[in-house]
Formats: sequence, structure tokens, C-alpha cells
Amino acid sequence: MGMSISFKKETKMTNIKHNNRKMNEQEKERNSHIDFSKSHENKYLLQESLKELYKREFDESLEKYNAKQKRSDRKIKDYYRHIQASKKTALQQEMIIQIGDKDDFSSKENVQAANEILEKWFRTFEERNPNLKIYNAVIHNDEASPHLHVNFVPVASGYRRGLEKQVSFDKAILQQDYTLSKERPFDDWREKEVQLLEKMLNERGIERELIGTNEYKDVTEYKEKKRELVKIEKEIEDLKTVLPEKKEPVAFLRKETETEVKPKMIGKPEITERETGNYVLSPEQYKAVTEQIHAAVTIQKDYNRLKNMDFAKEREELLEVQGTILDQFDSVYQREQELKKENKALREENTALKGRVGQLQANLRLIYQNTRETLRERFGAFREHLNNDMKKNKVVNYFEKIHKQVQVKDRGIER
Repeated sequence: MGMSISFKKETKMTNIKHNNRKMNEQEKERNSHIDFSKSHENKYLLQESLKELYKREFDESLEKYNAKQKRSDRKIKDYYRHIQASKKTALQQEMIIQIGDKDDFSSKENVQAANEILEKWFRTFEERNPNLKIYNAVIHNDEASPHLHVNFVPVASGYRRGLEKQVSFDKAILQQDYTLSKERPFDDWREKEVQLLEKMLNERGIERELIGTNEYKDVTEYKEKKRELVKIEKEIEDLKTVLPEKKEPVAFLRKETETEVKPKMIGKPEITERETGNYVLSPEQYKAVTEQIHAAVTIQKDYNRLKNMDFAKEREELLEVQGTILDQFDSVYQREQELKKENKALREENTALKGRVGQLQANLRLIYQNTRETLRERFGAFREHLNNDMKKNKVVNYFEKIHKQVQVKDRGIER
């Protein structure tokens, strides 16, 4: 007896109401694959609030971070809402683990075995993964095959920028297991978890059934590659309807003949024709056949390449590149938003400073007028003494500038 293992990670936001079967009638109608008469057989292993988990894990780090911020616009009021609004980081992640497929569960014994293995694996999950904080977990027995949904938040620590603790899957699993590959940590981590599930199967005398060949890690990857192969095989079959299948030449070709002339001593020479075994094509026929042959060779090469290609690896590499580009874009976008905020703050500060400068200039004019009226004859000596003192201390003499402005204004009035 053998059972397959499917183990995949979802990064999109989970519908917890769906997982916990807290759906209204309309939602139930949209989920026709669920047998709600069996929903009481589901096992709800953990049900906590995601917001409460965020408070428990990040409030202390958030408080320390905000205490260091001198500018109020850089403070984070609610880390849950901060991550929820982020385009770079997922609020939570989900793991879906399945033992066997629908063909394996005609007997209750297999259903029970799958449930026990999934529950045992879950009970020791946080011991193996202290940085992956679970808030919801349920085994569904009301669908075609028993499977486990685990919802969690990956928590990494030791950050120098931002909060000391942050949400990050790769860093979280690398911190709890330094033996994982730094380039592909998830692959290594998943393989270890799958090996543990395989060991639990073996303890019950059940062998792990590999789907396709050893290169496939779950049903989704196998089906994806199979679809590609079917597509190529169809292209080859379509081509066969165009190309001649038999080795005999096609009807529109003519056989090449060779003429032999034997001279005679008396009379006309003897002329004979014989077939060479070759066939003659017109330029148009040669071009058409050549194009068909090249097309067939290209498709055959693609077929062979796809048969030997690790689609899972290629897909993950492309996703990794895509993720890097998106991370860079998000980083630039985030920096742009920060600069916009800083620019706005600087504009406001500049406006405030202009206002203060205006007030100081008005005050200085009043001081000038009062000093001039108070000192009268001694005002010239006062200006000279002040000007010398300003020069000595290398300070701009705005008092003298105002005096010159007043002088220009007075001369204009006199004229």
C-alpha cells in the first residue's frame, strides 16, 4: 500500500471563515465540493485571533521603535494595519498538507490513519518551527481527501532598521535552522517536513507513493508538467496530419530518370532510360517540404526538452526572479512615499520659517525706527559703532540694510 504526500504553501490572504466552515448559505452554495453533512467530522486544532497574535508578538518591539522616532510621521500606530497595507509583505501565510488522494479513502481505516498522521505532525510543528507562529489549524474531512490547513505568521528578529522583530518567512526559517540553503531555504525546509511525514507513513507500514518521478514534490507540480507534455504531444500529432506518414514519396513528386546512349556502327544509336531511385522536386515543393521538416524537428526537440525539464525548479526560479523585481519595485515605491512625506514636511517647515523671518524683519524695522527716534543726533555714531562690531564678528548687518532702504524711500518722497 502507498500514499502520496502533497505539501504546498499559500501566501495569499486566507479565508478563515471558509477554513473554519463559518459560512452563510450563499457561500455554502458556492462551495459545492464540500459535503457539509460531514463538516462535524472536521478537527479544529487551533483557533485564535490573528490581530491578537500580532499584538502578542510585535507590540513590545513596536513600542521600542516608536520611542526612538523623533518625528511623529515615522511612528507606526498599528503594526497589523501597517503590514496589511504593505505590498511587499504578506500579513500571514498558509500551509496545506494532504496525505493520499481521493482514491485512497474508500475505507475508514485510511481516513483515520491520515487524520492521525496529520494531527501528530501538527502537534510537534511549533517545537520544530519556533519562529512560525500558528493562529489557526483545521483538518478537513468533508472534502474528497483529508487535508490540513495551517495558518501562521513567520516572525524573524535582529533587525537594525525598523522594528527589531518583523514578518519574514525566509529569515524566520533560516534563523531557526542555519543548515538550510540560503538561496532556496523554503525547498530545504519543505523537504525536511515531507521526510518527517514520510517517516510517519512508514511507521504504519505505508510507503510514500511518488507522483510521476522523483523530481515532483506534489500533485500540482506533476499536473503542471503533464499538461505541458500533452500540449507538445498534440502539436506533434497535428503535424503528422500535415507531413506524409509513409516512407513512400508523396504523389506530387516525380521520379528522376537517367538517359543512356549507346552508339552503333551502323544505324541510329540505342537510347535507353532508367530510373535512378531519386525523386525530383520543384523549388516550391522543396521549400514546402523543408519547412515542414524543420517544424517537425523543432517540435521534437521541444518535446524532448520538456520531458527532461524540471518544471518545478524552473517555475520557482522564475517566481524568485519575479519576487526580487517586485521587492525592488516595492522598495523604490516605499522610498518614494517616504520622500514625498519628507518633502511635504520640509515645505511646511519652510513656510513656517518664512513666517518667522517676516516677523523678525518687522521687529527689526520697529527697533530701527525706535532707535533712530531715541538717539537722534547720536544715531550716526551708533550706526557706525554697530557696523564695526558686525564686521568684526563677521555678522550680516541687517540693521544697516534697513537704514539704506529707509534712506532710498525718504529720497523718493523728497523728489
